[in-house]
Parts: sequence; structure tokens; C-alpha cells
Amino acid sequence: MQEKNLVGRCGHYCGSCIIYRAYHDSDDLRNEIARRTECDFEKVRCHGCQKVLDNGWDGDRQWGKNCAIINCLESKEIIYCYECEDYPKCERFIKWYRSNLEKGENLIENLQMIKNGKTEDWLKEEKERWTCDLCKKPISITLDKCHRCGKEIIR
Repeated sequence: MQEKNLVGRCGHYCGSCIIYRAYHDSDDLRNEIARRTECDFEKVRCHGCQKVLDNGWDGDRQWGKNCAIINCLESKEIIYCYECEDYPKCERFIKWYRSNLEKGENLIENLQMIKNGKTEDWLKEEKERWTCDLCKKPISITLDKCHRCGKEIIR
């Protein structure tokens, strides 16, 4: 599967994650996140949620291993939230779902596509959706402007 690591276990598209974008695109953005979260620059890194499944990351203090959803899923020995008996009523999921919905991403619909075996189609749609209209580079769901060219992001 192409870009398999960008398939968020909660239905989030990892390619639009600010941590993923900072690590892959911008030391300035990475420095800003490190400053805001009071962590070391080196710890602001991510290869996508599925990468955590492969081999974890270097140490337990890295992004991803501290994710409450990933920890929950791993404790239940499941990969995706939709596999959980508490889905979609889980408080942790609902909070994350609402936060993403406000930014234009519906985790329930995304998980349904993944569950239905349409992951490749979903990844393609998300990649296009989270690409800047002006510079054609990936953008973050968290930011109001493209971190590369500064164009305002309209959702």
C-alpha cells in the first residue's frame, strides 16, 4: 500500500498532522512546536501512526507512543478505533472526532472507508485535500495558512 504510514489508526490522515508536516517539511515549524510544547527539537518527529506499529519509535517519550488513542488500541491489541467494542461512543475518540470535525475532517467517515477496504482511494482523496492550492505542497489541518507559502487555508 502506498503511503501506508499515513493511515491514522483513529481515522486521521497523518499527512495533514502538524507534527508529521513539521518533521518532514520545516525546521522552523518544528522549532515552534518544540517551543510551544516545551520539548526538545529532536522529539518533534513522526513517520505516521502505522509506523508505530512496525517498530515503535526511539524511546517512549516520542510523539506517537504518547498518543492516548494509540496506547488504548495497543492495550486492546487492535489496530483501528472501529475495531473497538466502545466505538464510536468512546469518550477519547469522541473528543478527537469533534476536534477534527471542526477542522473539516470526519474521522467516522474516514474509518468507514478504511474498514470497507477503500484505503487507497481515501489516501488519494486526503492527499489532494490537504495540498495547498498555491504552492501544491502538503498542508497541516491545524494551521490556518500554508507553512511553506503562507496562503490562507480555506476549509
